[in-house]
Amino acid sequence: MAASSAVVDDVKLLADQANEAAEKFVKIFYDSFDKKSSVASKLYDEKAQLVWDGNAVSGKDGIVKFHETLPSSFHTVDSIDTQQVAAFVTGGQSMIIVTVSGSVRFSKQKLKSFTQVFLLMAAQTGSWKIVSDTYRLRE
Repeated sequence: MAASSAVVDDVKLLADQANEAAEKFVKIFYDSFDKKSSVASKLYDEKAQLVWDGNAVSGKDGIVKFHETLPSSFHTVDSIDTQQVAAFVTGGQSMIIVTVSGSVRFSKQKLKSFTQVFLLMAAQTGSWKIVSDTYRLRE
């Protein structure tokens, strides 16, 4: 019984750590994205993939160029959901899935809802890198 209690405690600790990391990441990401800061580009892995409303972009450089084509934006985050990816799936690499939903206003367009899903991989620097990013506007 004590062993299963320790496993539950470990899972809870990992979930809490993933939630904390996701909240920090989301704040940094949207603050820098909306300000057109170069910080957002540093959050992507070199081989990252982006799907923006069905349009696929490959690699960090391609994603940065794509982001530069977007009008100015202001995101409001309503919810963040986080799930740690099981170690047996990732070969021991720490990864989390972060699902964000909220509202966004691009330039002078009307306010729209959005959902964005990130797959984040732990980097050697102690930070997180985006390996997959899917963004969907909801009408």
